[in-house]
Amino acid sequence: MSPPLYGTVEPLSQERRVPCSVPLEDADPRTGNRNWTLGLQAMSDWIWSDQPNPQPFRNHLARYFLQIPAVLEHQLHYSGGLIFDEPSFRDGVRSAGMLPRPLREQVLGLVAMKRRSWYTMTHHAFIARLTFKKYGLSDEDFVERWCHLDEHRAHPGVYSRLERAALDFAEAFTTNPKEYTDAQYAELRAALGEDNERRHETEGLWLEQLHAARRARSLGLLRGLEGAALDEVTREAARAHRGLSPEWNEQLVNGQVVELAFMCLQFVALSAPFTALSIPDEDFLAEALKAVVPAPVITRTNALNEAGGKGMASLLPPPVAALPLQAILGGRVVVESARLQGARVPLEEGADSGRFFPASLTSALRHHPDLARFVPRYALPLLFNEDAWRSGTHTGGFVTSRLKAVVSQKVYRLLRCRSGLEHHTRLVLEDFLREHGAGAFRLQAMDDAEEARARARALERASAVLVHVHDHRGAPESVFTPLERAAMDWTEEVLTRPHGAHRWEPALREALDRENRREVRAGLRRLDMSLDGDSLEVAYTRLLHHQISELAMMIGHLDGLGRLSTLLKLGSEPPDVEGMSPSRAAETVGELLLNPRAAEEVLARLRSGEERVFISAEQAARTGEF
Repeated sequence: MSPPLYGTVEPLSQERRVPCSVPLEDADPRTGNRNWTLGLQAMSDWIWSDQPNPQPFRNHLARYFLQIPAVLEHQLHYSGGLIFDEPSFRDGVRSAGMLPRPLREQVLGLVAMKRRSWYTMTHHAFIARLTFKKYGLSDEDFVERWCHLDEHRAHPGVYSRLERAALDFAEAFTTNPKEYTDAQYAELRAALGEDNERRHETEGLWLEQLHAARRARSLGLLRGLEGAALDEVTREAARAHRGLSPEWNEQLVNGQVVELAFMCLQFVALSAPFTALSIPDEDFLAEALKAVVPAPVITRTNALNEAGGKGMASLLPPPVAALPLQAILGGRVVVESARLQGARVPLEEGADSGRFFPASLTSALRHHPDLARFVPRYALPLLFNEDAWRSGTHTGGFVTSRLKAVVSQKVYRLLRCRSGLEHHTRLVLEDFLREHGAGAFRLQAMDDAEEARARARALERASAVLVHVHDHRGAPESVFTPLERAAMDWTEEVLTRPHGAHRWEPALREALDRENRREVRAGLRRLDMSLDGDSLEVAYTRLLHHQISELAMMIGHLDGLGRLSTLLKLGSEPPDVEGMSPSRAAETVGELLLNPRAAEEVLARLRSGEERVFISAEQAARTGEF
């Protein structure tokens, strides 16, 4: 007799886990924006319970995001819809829920396992079991699929063609997106198209029939039909339309690829803060798991949680060889940026990038209407905003734009992501120009000579950051502030060894606190003292929690964006801002970090005795990587 599947295995105790870095508290009813934050938390309680669990689920995810409520406001629509929506339509097009729900759960389960993200593994074992049950999959199906996700290639018979292709995509996404091949991508698209044809009758046929009937009505009106004759023509047109047209299937596959990529992005993004900050499971979750999740899945989850970061696969593409920095700074090595174009999903020609969002990303989002609506609203407050206040309460932009710009460069250089590195190079230039009141940010009080000096100084400082950020520990003391150095140390740990990032957090908190107090004294920062009875020290401590939470989520989101841009081969952008480029040295360092074969060529030519090495943009493009 086989042992019972439920209630026989205890979920791993959290007693030995590192304490959580930030308070996980419910929305505070004393704040000036209490109705807003209480409403956001209530919405989260329902959204994150998911449809198979028709009751509110008070969760630490919302409590964490309440540290950055300006982000929580849009996270609920973006992330909740991305993960949980079933087939959804708006204005006659498929807008969300493009991939099957059980497949999405398997993809995010693999990402969580590869990153050993405790919170995600436990919670989505629970959600996935309810989802599988809703779709008629047995306990045995669930156990077999879930327990082998992170080694799916060794168990090909367990998974369908589409599951294998999607899991290959997710594995490359979460480890080394540069390894993902065109052949794997072709197989993914073929598997998606095949599955779409199978599911079309129950999911999308009705919409194509509506379109066919409405086209027939327009033609009938043109031909003078009316009344019952016109209705009969439209009925026949709808009945005659049965199969999925190749054009609709192609459009749907494009949207599915974007949905799959953003699902991977979001769970890479969430795993960063939830592991680095040691966000725990809720106290009631262990009993819920025992009641819903089969024992073999709990056993597998326990083993991964017990291992933590030990034996975890590398989470980054391999680095390039050491750069000949002195030769680059001396002008002996010049490598122009390769202008790589092309993408794995069709992009609209001439898309306007705007100030913050790169053209290729905004164009890719057009394949998924709901993501196009919600991603900018979610990402912009997280990545760029400063000084966001609501009803007298500080709600976002806790970290300065300057620090965000430096951290962004660190992330994209570690990932060696072309689109992210080049786009955020432009943003570094903008940020230094803004700080110095030059260029587009010119102060009215400046005369032309003063503006020229300010512009030159801003570009010089920005270029120094861009040259040295990949190896900030070896940079001259004057390039980075102590806070920037502490933030980059922590960022590197969050990206490469998230389970040990807590060891670097105290130094970051100390540096943040020193800078916060200096900025408040100098009149450069407003400290939120809105809660009744707050002391100055309580307010400073609360600000630190907000900043750590914002930085952790920002690092995770940038990590995911960089992987998405690499894997979908999103192209390059113009290298300058209003005609102002970084220095030749900064451009050379950036290209060599993206182009291992060019870096090897430069080193070989220097070793052979060449005094000067020049590689043009056209030559760099032959070996350049996305």
